[in-house]
Amino acid sequence: MEHEDLIDLEQQGWQALMAEPAAARKFYDGVFDERVVLLLSDLPPIRVREAALDALCGADWEEFRLHGLRCVRLGESTGVVRYSIAATRSALPYSAQVSSVYARRPGGWKLTFHQRTRR
Repeated sequence: MEHEDLIDLEQQGWQALMAEPAAARKFYDGVFDERVVLLLSDLPPIRVREAALDALCGADWEEFRLHGLRCVRLGESTGVVRYSIAATRSALPYSAQVSSVYARRPGGWKLTFHQRTRR
């Protein structure tokens, strides 16, 4: 089912972020749509794909737990995954509400929008 596909994709993204930065970058380079928007609490909006890769794949994540993962379909080829995260980044606790919007493209699901609001 597509809901599980999108949730799995989101979880794979966090696993990639836990790996080496090069592995995270390779994963997100394959998942990002041609046009992507990132809204991260500690940065201004990012609308350039290369800058989005730099911002997302440059953090030093040590651990994470995702809570309340839900997928909502917005149409036949669009879905939103939303959840909360509790993590450790650069030895500091981190918690946020997260939303990711995926669009189905000929090559599969692509991430078009990712937002994290710190709690």
